[in-house]
Amino acid sequence: MGLSGGTRLAASDGTLVLRALEGDQQAFGELYDRYAALVRAICKDSTGDFTRAQDLAQEVFLRAYAKLADLRDRERFGPWLVSIARFVGREFRRGAYRDRHVLVGLAPEETPSELPKEDERLGELAFAMARLSERERLALNAYYLQEQNAAQASKTVGVSRSTLYRLLAEAREKLERFIEEREEKK
Repeated sequence: MGLSGGTRLAASDGTLVLRALEGDQQAFGELYDRYAALVRAICKDSTGDFTRAQDLAQEVFLRAYAKLADLRDRERFGPWLVSIARFVGREFRRGAYRDRHVLVGLAPEETPSELPKEDERLGELAFAMARLSERERLALNAYYLQEQNAAQASKTVGVSRSTLYRLLAEAREKLERFIEEREEKK
């Protein structure tokens, strides 16, 4: 089957970066679409709040766009973007710790008194994921939420493929243990 009939090969990160540097805004839009969910997940880890995570994710992409010409290896756009997201998250946390009026998460008066069962389980999963290391959360986000294959996810996380598999296995085991412990306490 050829390229006629609507099938289009996805451009590599390097190709999209080059096109963006040449002024093609749609190319950067494709990079955004490719990595937005992962960046938001990293930012959510830093803020604990979806709205703030959205704001931080926009900041990450603005910084990436402004510094795109500084990227040495265009094919490593994903890992480079992840490092920017992690840095912006650390900046946020340092600011949040210094600025005590910034509260992460729901205020007590906004907390629903009775969560539906599905929301409750998602909340427990989010709480369990917060207990994982940053690398474990990043591996889970890249592999499962971004649906990157092992080669892409290991590149994004900045580890070998075998280390990625180890991180994923350890994270799954920790999540399973934590959820089992929570179920036993009920």
